[in-house]
Amino acid sequence: MPGKKTTASRQFEEKKEEDLVFASMAPVGAFDGGYTLRKVLFRKGDDVQLNSSCDDTDDVWIGRICQIRTSPADPRNTLVKIRWYWSRNDIETYVKTFNRSQCAPYERILSDDYDYVSPYAFQEVVYVHEYNESSLDPPALGPRDLFVRTALLHRRKTLKPPLGVDTCLCQVAYNPFPTSVTTSPVEHDPMHFCPSLHCRKWYHVSCLKNTQGLLDNLPAATRDLRLLAVNPDEEVLYPTFSYFYEKESQEDVVYSSAVTLHEALTMLGRSPSILTHLPAALLTIAQLPIVRCPGAPAGFAIGNVADVVLARRLVYAAVQHNGAPSADPRVRSLVDACVAAQEKAAQCSFDLDFDFGFGFGSGFGDGAGSGVKDGAYVELLQRVCDELAVGEYATLAEPRVAYWEERVREYAQVGELFGGPAFVCPQCRGAI
Repeated sequence: MPGKKTTASRQFEEKKEEDLVFASMAPVGAFDGGYTLRKVLFRKGDDVQLNSSCDDTDDVWIGRICQIRTSPADPRNTLVKIRWYWSRNDIETYVKTFNRSQCAPYERILSDDYDYVSPYAFQEVVYVHEYNESSLDPPALGPRDLFVRTALLHRRKTLKPPLGVDTCLCQVAYNPFPTSVTTSPVEHDPMHFCPSLHCRKWYHVSCLKNTQGLLDNLPAATRDLRLLAVNPDEEVLYPTFSYFYEKESQEDVVYSSAVTLHEALTMLGRSPSILTHLPAALLTIAQLPIVRCPGAPAGFAIGNVADVVLARRLVYAAVQHNGAPSADPRVRSLVDACVAAQEKAAQCSFDLDFDFGFGFGSGFGDGAGSGVKDGAYVELLQRVCDELAVGEYATLAEPRVAYWEERVREYAQVGELFGGPAFVCPQCRGAI
């Protein structure tokens, strides 16, 4: 990074003078504050790569545009205020207690330190993903994707939050892309995730093994159903499948083999036909543990949390609606109202272009439309969305079979991650 960035070569008074000069300049762009250079528009809030001697390394210079200003007397005199993203090597030289092995090569740490640079220092706009490890839908990161999950308070030489503070019992930060990766993912100490609303935390297999009372001692034959019961949207288990946590479930039936989801529904007095619209691959994924492992292929360095959470939500919706939610009479009545409104709009030559994914589309002419009637139609759509958005209609998506089948094939590449001991969450005691 620029030499000016270090406190050894940057004096407080110098920065104050630069601040005053920049404040005297005029903001660029009346609306978006953008600046076009070499046919590329750079705007406030963009992350950019800057010229440096590190271009071919993982220490490439990255900054975030805070402001763009120009001199009223000379428009060619333009300056950009940049907040720096620091690489793990930058941090290691500045914060002596920092352990670079807990940070990925292309991970960045956004600092509150800044500089003023010429826009001619920019190479391109880049995207730095925000990686929240407790997220149920984290970004699909690869080894060379830029990402950030903490910030540097420059003058205090402190990371906020500290890496690893919300990770596992050991609070050792997770590095999804270590420099050296062995052929076997399990050698890198995989992690299990509890998606329950008030947990949402990753745990190392080694830490779970070494902590008393975290082995799942309930029948192995129903473990998949106990995993399915851990609800990502509530702090309690999903009611239908919580039965398999109860003592009665062990006393009622002697299990000779793994109980399938269809068999479980039959046991609980529900028809397995309510799952007909869901691909078998999706049902398999819904009943898997959520895992991740450093350097693992097929996206498992970040983990399968998004897949499992979505699959479970779709199973819950099928159970709740006794089948595909779109076949529910109440949902269909709302859809029919939209269809009728669209037909009426077509007669009035409205220019509507909506597709709700319920098997009907639009494209009703190219007229200018009527503001009043169009407004009424928008109000109808808002009412429909409000009614669909309440809890019982929260999940209406129809799964794409090819996606789930492909994911199951990819899961086979890391099958060993799903083996080993069965654990429960240290906090909520749900299966993980």
